Amino acid sequence: MIPIILDTDIGDDVDDAFALAYAIRHPQIDLRAVTTVLGDTRWRAALALRLLDELDASTIPVAAGTPGGERWPVALSGDVVVPPGTTDTRCEARPAWALMAEVLTQASEPVWLVTIGPATNAARLIEMHPDSVDHLAGIVMMGGRHEPVMTREHNFGSDPTSAAVTCNSGLDVRVGDYVITSQAQLRRSDLPRVQNIPGVGTSLAAMLETYLNRRGRGWTSMYDPAALTLAISEDFLSLDPAPMRATIVDEQIRFEGARRGARGLRLAATIDAEGFHEHLLEIIDHPARPPAEGNPFGLSQSSP
Repeated sequence: MIPIILDTDIGDDVDDAFALAYAIRHPQIDLRAVTTVLGDTRWRAALALRLLDELDASTIPVAAGTPGGERWPVALSGDVVVPPGTTDTRCEARPAWALMAEVLTQASEPVWLVTIGPATNAARLIEMHPDSVDHLAGIVMMGGRHEPVMTREHNFGSDPTSAAVTCNSGLDVRVGDYVITSQAQLRRSDLPRVQNIPGVGTSLAAMLETYLNRRGRGWTSMYDPAALTLAISEDFLSLDPAPMRATIVDEQIRFEGARRGARGLRLAATIDAEGFHEHLLEIIDHPARPPAEGNPFGLSQSSP
């Protein structure tokens, strides 16, 4: 089993919700914690907790990061499941990066941090809990656009300073950027199959249909679950072996070649989009795992 912390801006693009379901249902993933980032992070935590309930994974701790940080309007999907402004008393009182640090220091094996929203929480972990970072296997990130022409990308563009700190941390950082992960898609024709997914299908289908309607199209990209696979294998996304470095240009992240022998940042180079489409639906369609007794990871619980 591969231990993972999932850091997410769940509730906007619907792909975060599918990434959460994928992380719970994948037989090789041991999801240790969920943290939320950007905007109303406590509402995002409430949404994550609701979906974890439906996935029979309610013992997984959830913590919210600092609210705010939105730079652009986005289309919501999670409001059809949990109304905006809702909070859940089960959300940890401590901030996201404190929960991350505890999970890492108490783990008996290295843990992957998977960031599928802005990198704010990841950068705070690196800066405020440097000793805990030694317990990371690496960091998987969804964000950036590796293109000749600079164009805006939501995750890294929302907090480019934190993205650069995380990308250039010297850790094993694997990035599934927009150009590659946007090729992984779900379509309106997938709605009946999503609806029938055990436990969480009704919520996922409602979020998917709502998001498609609000965007006015028949498909949407599964950026986040596609990027998440880089913590497991390169079966669907392959990494370019050339080391890279992230720099900030006009408040966006630009990827540049790093010196020979540099450690750390690598970018996804190819994707098997159709293979991943079927894989994603097969994984999240698996029956829910039986709920664990008590707190399965021995973490201290903060009072709300």
